[in-house]
Amino acid sequence: MILTIVGGASGVGKTSLLKQTDSKAKQINTGTLFKKHMVLNKRDDVRKGDWSAYEPGVMNDLSNFVLVSFQRGEDVIIDTHFAAKIYGKNYRIGLKEKYLFDFGMFVFNIIKTDTLIQVVLITADPHALLNRRRLDKSRDRELVLSDCYNDLRSNDVYSTRYSREISRAFQKFGSTGRDNIRYHRVENNDFKAALINLKNILGG
Repeated sequence: MILTIVGGASGVGKTSLLKQTDSKAKQINTGTLFKKHMVLNKRDDVRKGDWSAYEPGVMNDLSNFVLVSFQRGEDVIIDTHFAAKIYGKNYRIGLKEKYLFDFGMFVFNIIKTDTLIQVVLITADPHALLNRRRLDKSRDRELVLSDCYNDLRSNDVYSTRYSREISRAFQKFGSTGRDNIRYHRVENNDFKAALINLKNILGG
């Protein structure tokens, strides 16, 4: 089984890329889960509040989704942000390390060693990200270059922590995690090239 966690800055194109891959894996979006638990009208409103208080419920939903999908023999893709603003101010990791570790333990217990977990960072040049945000009138996103830079940088930093915590969970069971955990970066400055790269990654 393959579990792929795809994340990046808001507007970097991860969801658009995933739609174009035609992957048969079951997909779930953490922003949609937070929106549901916080009872909000728009996903963009999540970062304006204290979404961290709703992490346990979101992690429970993710675990159940993975369990049911794996039992059906379906791979899973989680569409997320590795970093996000809280109260619309400071960036922090999208899901706390303790939840990522427990999630890794949960997945490992389901499939044991016969699974692959991939952490995929979608990134881009700050100017490319700013242009994408300006063109997308349907979303409420920061339209300042420094915000784009900070968003990209924070997602870059925290994406490695996702990989680290899940690897640590595998090591808890005496495995190095080298064959079970993979980390990838996809540069989305050229959509077609990024799509080819992501398709190859999702192919396992």
